[in-house]
Amino acid sequence: MPIVLKKKKKVEPEFNIKDRFQNVKVLITSNRLKEAIAYIYLVYCMILDHKYKKPRLSHQTIREYAIVAVNQLTQSPESTYSFVRHIEDIIYGGLEPTKEEINKTVHLFSTLYKDITSKTFQFNL
Repeated sequence: MPIVLKKKKKVEPEFNIKDRFQNVKVLITSNRLKEAIAYIYLVYCMILDHKYKKPRLSHQTIREYAIVAVNQLTQSPESTYSFVRHIEDIIYGGLEPTKEEINKTVHLFSTLYKDITSKTFQFNL
């Protein structure tokens, strides 16, 4: 009888969302709100790369990467595009980041995080 060896499935380390949002908290407390919102977007990109091995390429715009997320990674168009639109409005559109905008960004991010990981995320300022 031949011996059948099973390959062990490589266990991916858990993405530590709490550590990432500690950085967001530091940016907020140092009144760097636009950078905090941009960092939340980077965390979103890190999560997609971690789960799907699909990093945002250097030539891709925020919107182009969102299209990839929706079309190739089957992310929710409503959640993805509203999050990206909000990020673009703050980074490129002149919308002044406030605590309310941070809260809205976190709320939109939390919806995406749940869609991607099936886990809930709470962040309190």
